[in-house]
Amino acid sequence: MKLRDIADYVTDKISSDAIDLECYVTTDSLLQNKAGRETASNLPPQTCTLTFFRERDVLISNIRPYLKKIWMADVKGGCNADVLVLRAKDGHTPEFLYALLLQDAFYEYAMKGAKGSKMPRGDKDQIMRYEIPTLSSSEESIGKLIVSINDKIATNREINRNLPLSA
Repeated sequence: MKLRDIADYVTDKISSDAIDLECYVTTDSLLQNKAGRETASNLPPQTCTLTFFRERDVLISNIRPYLKKIWMADVKGGCNADVLVLRAKDGHTPEFLYALLLQDAFYEYAMKGAKGSKMPRGDKDQIMRYEIPTLSSSEESIGKLIVSINDKIATNREINRNLPLSA
């Protein structure tokens, strides 16, 4: 089974005028090492067309895949063309899709097809040929467990970031 069997790239569009900063995603706002995202620092300077994503879509940076930038959307919004948006097909859970793409093996695979040396970009067609295990729908519930663990890690990071420094 291949990634294309369980997910599609999202091609829906939205105007940059229709979103605010909280709902805008760029490769810069996606955090390295699978750490989610932060609020973008600015909107596009001119009105443009963005890829529209919705809650539970999976967004990955297509520039320098080795940085492992990924986020499962918890809002609707728009992203620039350097961010790939994947949506689970009917019969597959977004959490399972996210869990698959969290694996280091996925990023190693994406880098094998990347083009360019300074700012390599993943090959969108090659990415969709990523081999995935064939699992029953009940086994796909593993994704919910992974998402739950990932959420707890994010919460702990936030707590640690807010701890007072001792003198």
